Amino acid sequence: MSGAKSVVFATGLCSVGCYYCPISPQRKSRDVVYVNDVAVESLRDLVEEVAASMSEGVGITGGEPLLVLDRVLEVIKVLKDVFGSRFHVHLYTSGVGLTEEIMGRLVGAGLDELRVHVVSDRSLEAVELALDYPVDVVVENPAIPSDSERLKNLVSTLSSLGVKYVNLNELEVSELNFDLLSLKGFRVSSSGRSVEGSREVALEVLKWVEEAGLGLSVHYCPALYKDAYQYPRRLLRRALATRRVFEELGYGLVKWVEVECYEELEKLVPVGLVFKFGSTCFTHPRVGASLELGRVVEALPLTPRKALNEY
Repeated sequence: MSGAKSVVFATGLCSVGCYYCPISPQRKSRDVVYVNDVAVESLRDLVEEVAASMSEGVGITGGEPLLVLDRVLEVIKVLKDVFGSRFHVHLYTSGVGLTEEIMGRLVGAGLDELRVHVVSDRSLEAVELALDYPVDVVVENPAIPSDSERLKNLVSTLSSLGVKYVNLNELEVSELNFDLLSLKGFRVSSSGRSVEGSREVALEVLKWVEEAGLGLSVHYCPALYKDAYQYPRRLLRRALATRRVFEELGYGLVKWVEVECYEELEKLVPVGLVFKFGSTCFTHPRVGASLELGRVVEALPLTPRKALNEY
């Protein structure tokens, strides 16, 4: 909820091909690396972005991160070396390619938690394998409408295996999966973020787990959670860490006033009210309002800043 974890998108490559995959066309099936919204080319870039976001941990995702195992191992080791052993790292996988050797290497690199998206019996075998290692093992699956009985059977199986944690995600709608979801008869909810009926299925499973007295924790994650809490709070942390003196903080955004320099305005540079870069002057929105200056730029606190609005 505090946005204290960065998302390391290790690769867009994947061998499973779930019809509900929400990954954007810019990333899907492409071997690219992102930290949050920033494309990275090196481990140095990765570490700098994690630091700029004031993160206390990362989630490594994809695609299928195990398809680029050496890259993932290097990422885990570097993050642990730089930020310390308490820096928390979890990794998402379908488990299809997981072996004893790979699991040992992941744990040796410093992995704290494995989150398995169960797509087949092979995924369940991976869960069972991972339970023998000193990491938290979580199963994370979407709550698909009309799929409550399958989810209940899955949770029951996981409970018998000794799994302690299950996440049920509200089934998200994106530009990539919209057509396939529509072809399967699903409808978009009023929020525009998710599929109708997904929430109801998740809550039905939660109620069933409670009534059955199963000894594991099941959590429901609404699609709204990422947009309204996780994402903007992560941006706010980055804004706090990278704020320039002339920027005003919003909820996950930064604002400043940007104008063409002129002589009277430049007189405020020595006293720190205006900052000049080339022929452009920058100042805080409150200073800009008092001087009746325009234009206000509103941007994501990325490096470089990503302007969203001007007014």
